[in-house]
Amino acid sequence: MTRPDDSQDREIEIVRVFDAPRELVFENWTRAENLREWFAPPGYTTTDSEVDATPGGAWRVDYRSDRGARYSEHGRFIEVSRPDRLSFTLTQVSEQSAGPETTVTLGLTELGGTTQMRFHQTGFESAERRDGNAEGWSGCFTKLARHLVGHLGTAAELRALFEAWWRATAARDLEASMTPIARGVVSYEHAAPLQVVGADAVREVCRRGFEATEGDLRWDVPDLQIHVSGDLAVTWGLDRVQTQQPGQPPVESWSRGTRVFKRVGGAWQLVHQHVSLPYDPATAQARLDLRPDDG
Repeated sequence: MTRPDDSQDREIEIVRVFDAPRELVFENWTRAENLREWFAPPGYTTTDSEVDATPGGAWRVDYRSDRGARYSEHGRFIEVSRPDRLSFTLTQVSEQSAGPETTVTLGLTELGGTTQMRFHQTGFESAERRDGNAEGWSGCFTKLARHLVGHLGTAAELRALFEAWWRATAARDLEASMTPIARGVVSYEHAAPLQVVGADAVREVCRRGFEATEGDLRWDVPDLQIHVSGDLAVTWGLDRVQTQQPGQPPVESWSRGTRVFKRVGGAWQLVHQHVSLPYDPATAQARLDLRPDDG
């Protein structure tokens, strides 16, 4: 929805609903790698971006037309209220001229799994420039919608990878557990030698882990977080391991896990993981009894 042409009120108002969580939409306005995916209208390609998403922090996006003409947009953040409100200045610069400094305000509202975005831009010196910008934003937001759907599809792939990984552990299926592991993986483990390099070495760590526990063995990441940028993905969360020896009550322990995946031959492969245990600074001993809700 764009306001009608009114020379006394040179503003843009656009309302769009994106089929994505509010946090993800917010990130696509505040992360440089995400802006590169959509912050240029059809017929233009982003070439570089920098973002410091803090009040007073600078941002910049460079892009070019299909014919090679170069443009840049830049400004500073006024308000950063994650995940529902964002405000920043915006100035457009071409090879021939610079436009006025405008102000953009975004309001993000959750709507049952989708996100409504209210976009408001003020400060245009002419209705012509306002209308040109409104058309450009419309194309950008169409690209953003496609990018968000693609991101969610990729995140779903990684979540399915983890779920298969967890099932393989419960079944003590070593081969299935190694399916997502890249040959050159570098893994920082809980115990010596701390750094384990290569799929064969990780396989040995997994084998020893399976043999060291009897009865039921399960692990998962209840708060799994996934961030994707192109062919790289980073996941993090608290790893929960549950074991139960025959005739004994179940035992639950928690540790921290960060993992990096790379898309290789169309499939996601784990190229690095960093797992660590919490510890008591007074005794320098690992704490296997801590839970996420402990104060």
